Amino acid sequence: MTLKERISDLFEKYSVQLEVEEKAEVKFAVATLDSGQEIQTDAEAFAVGVSVFVVNDEGEQIPLPDGDYTLADGSMLVVAEGVVAEVNEASEEPAVEAEEDKEEEMSEVEEVEASSEVLTREEVAGMIAEAIEATKAEFASQIEDRDAKITELSKQATKSISRAPKMEVQAPVDLSKLSLTERVAAIHNQFSK
Repeated sequence: MTLKERISDLFEKYSVQLEVEEKAEVKFAVATLDSGQEIQTDAEAFAVGVSVFVVNDEGEQIPLPDGDYTLADGSMLVVAEGVVAEVNEASEEPAVEAEEDKEEEMSEVEEVEASSEVLTREEVAGMIAEAIEATKAEFASQIEDRDAKITELSKQATKSISRAPKMEVQAPVDLSKLSLTERVAAIHNQFSK
């Protein structure tokens, strides 16, 4: 039984159905400063007491520094300690543009939602199988690299051992046939090497 079949069997056994669920719509206000920088709040609108922040490239929310800010629609925000301290509304004319911007943003959201696709169980199982095969190939490559290193180290160790100096083996000397002076000299030669 293949891994893919095992995963499919597990999904069937536990009645797992993978479907893309629609996320609950998170409502938060977004505004653009007159400098072009986008700011956000986790509330539905910019109002006194709500936190205001910028989102960096990594998606982190960074509190907006204290100060007075002019929005693209002409309204003013006073921020203190990352919270809106005061809101001064602009005249009515820019509000028409703001509504047009909202309609444009909503149409973009609808386009994104329409392009999202529901994946079938087979497609998900296929993706899992592809990931497993890629992992197996990566491990196989790592094992081959390790085996090559082991072979290389074995060759180096063999070369090191073959370079070691060879010990000369002396024939045993029969001390009983030697004079006292010859015995002392033979013993001294044996231990001095």
